[in-house]
Formats: sequence, C-alpha cells, structure tokens
Amino acid sequence: MSDLSLFVSQFIRRPSEIRSVIPTGRVTAPPIGRGGPPGMRVAEIGAGTGTVTNAILARGLPPERLDLYELNAAFCDHLRAHFPGVRVHNRPAQDMANENGEPYDMVISGVPILPMPDELQASIVGAALSVMLPGAPFVQITYGPLPPLSENVRRHFGLQHERSRRIWANLPPAQVYIFRRR
Repeated sequence: MSDLSLFVSQFIRRPSEIRSVIPTGRVTAPPIGRGGPPGMRVAEIGAGTGTVTNAILARGLPPERLDLYELNAAFCDHLRAHFPGVRVHNRPAQDMANENGEPYDMVISGVPILPMPDELQASIVGAALSVMLPGAPFVQITYGPLPPLSENVRRHFGLQHERSRRIWANLPPAQVYIFRRR
C-alpha cells in the first residue's frame, strides 16, 4: 500500500486520530527536517507515514537518535517497517517522555495543532518542552495564515518564533514555524 493510500484509508477510518485531510508534502519536509549535527537527539510527533522522517534521516541523523510519536497504530506499523532502528511510540504527543533520560535537541511536529483548543495545545507543547534541552527548537508545520500556537499558549510558555516563507508547492500551501523559549 502506498503512503497516500494508507493515509487516506486511516483518515476515513479514524478522522479523530488523523485530523488532516492530506499528508505533509515532500516539498515541505526538507525545511522541517533541517537539523544540526548528526549527534542530535530528535523527536517527531505526528509522524504519519514518514515524509518528514525521511527528510530528518536524509540529513544524516542516525536512526537510533530519532524517536517518533504517533497516535495511529497502522501508521506506527508502517513507520517501524520503513525506518528500522528508529524508536516508534504508539502514544499521543502529550504523553511523550524521555525514556532513556537524554533530553531532545529538537522536537518536530506534524500534529495539526492550529485548530485545537488552547488547553490541548498547551498540553502538547508543555510535554515537548519538558523533554527538550533549554532553548531547543520546537518546529511546527501549519497550513493556516496565523502562527499555529495561540497567543495565550505562546505567552504562557514564553515562546518566540520565526517562520519560513510560505511553501506554495505544498498542497495546501504550508509554513514552518520554529518556536523557542525566550
């Protein structure tokens, strides 16, 4: 089954788990997957079928330095089959944890957080910040015209952000936001 077929079938079966009509496009993945040295420890939340995962690993990150958090069990099976050595956790983003005690240098999110209520946004971002190094980036893709985290959530966590140019070749057009604590 192709990545797109898997994505669409899971969207139809479990729309509350997927929350996005289409997966992140391949043209959007490289800006999201930009990272630092291969020794980094990275978490990806909402990994879906692995478009961004491919970009992260293509940058030279060893698979054992990448943790994927995905709510959908079928996506988790797909990720385990396609990315040997990567740790795949079948749990929601707000339940992410540093199981080996080493903090993450970066968290990359494909979770469609923009339409979520502030409480759920805060739960997801708070969980990520709790397992990251101080000042580490929280990278979020969005399709909307506004920052994907509400002003209340940004203020609560003391987050500032920078954003990419709009990626028109993605369907729908996307932007990548990088959030850091002040």
